[in-house]
Amino acid sequence: MSAASPASADNAEKVQGQLRPVTTFVFALATGTYAGNLYLAQPLIEMIGQDLEMSTAILGVIVMLTQVGYALGMFFAGPLADITENKRLILISVTCVVIGMLGISFSTTPWMFLAASFFVGISAIGTQIIVPLAANLADDEKRGAQIGTIMAGLLTGIMLARPASSFMASLWGWRAPFLVFAFLMTGIGILLTIYTPRYTPKTRYSYFNLIKSMLVLPLRSDPLRRRCVYQGIAFGVFNMFWTTSSLVLTDQFNLNYQEIALFAIAGAGGALAAPYAGRFADRGLTRIATGSVLIILLISLGLTVPLVHFKYLIVFALTAVIIDAAVQANQVLGQATIYAELPEARARANSMYMTSLFIGAGTGSLIAPAAYDYGGWVMVVSIAAGLVALTTIYWATEYLSAKR
Repeated sequence: MSAASPASADNAEKVQGQLRPVTTFVFALATGTYAGNLYLAQPLIEMIGQDLEMSTAILGVIVMLTQVGYALGMFFAGPLADITENKRLILISVTCVVIGMLGISFSTTPWMFLAASFFVGISAIGTQIIVPLAANLADDEKRGAQIGTIMAGLLTGIMLARPASSFMASLWGWRAPFLVFAFLMTGIGILLTIYTPRYTPKTRYSYFNLIKSMLVLPLRSDPLRRRCVYQGIAFGVFNMFWTTSSLVLTDQFNLNYQEIALFAIAGAGGALAAPYAGRFADRGLTRIATGSVLIILLISLGLTVPLVHFKYLIVFALTAVIIDAAVQANQVLGQATIYAELPEARARANSMYMTSLFIGAGTGSLIAPAAYDYGGWVMVVSIAAGLVALTTIYWATEYLSAKR
């Protein structure tokens, strides 16, 4: 890898400073729409299951398959951004996502739906080609803030996808959100064609050596290894919360689909934390900020138990905003760290990072419905809080060793 580093650095010098405001806006819009595709089914699992006659056991698989597909796409295709012209990869990804979304829209059997969902997951890796591309185009002193802005778009897309999906499904059926997003992605593809600069890395690897070099990155880089654990757990907990929140809002608060959509819109406010997290990273405060958001996440999860028990809906919604903000800030802090630590391998480092996130997400989405069915909201929160507590202890070992 060291032999490739000078070439990569030379190329970085040529492109730095090309991340114009309009490009940043298009990237934020694109990543938000991309990410939204992965979460449209989450609030609709019961509706989809009834229409396609899926068993209860398969309902958790609906969301998991898209996320597992995304993790596999990140692992096997994401690293190509370190050796292949980035704009071409992004546009291929957009085309495949549109095809997959149309496949979901016209599914008539459970297996057609699940196969198309898996294909969308694999194809949606364009969002994580855009983020390291933006890191390569940005100036060093502004990288954290600009990545934070793009991630705010991505995370807003994740959060708004749920209420938008619930609202459209309540009016026109569960297929409508997928069809609408297929058309949105077509428009995004046009914008990306116009505004994405071309970027061809100078690094030269065979595909086999590329994957091999990516696999050893966590072994060589303690910051990457730790960031994979921190955010993999946090994002798994994030998905546990939102996979079962629609169930608890129905069971405990008697909300309908439109009201659940409004609750999810409130949660989207957490995306505002992303640009601020990027600024903390630019100021060298990543470590203390990480511990802070993990502790905030742990406390917020614990608070949801009495809030649900006593049916304090407004405060529960505000707590959801804080949970989202903590997870989203942690993601930006993680990406800022690995981009700074591994400038010659940003796409590969990002692929390992995002693969860990979506392994966590898929696991969280799979176990959350079973935990809720077994022990209700208390069981879901107990598992989630326990995982965050262990992650916080792991972070403490980093903090204490840095203090020595």
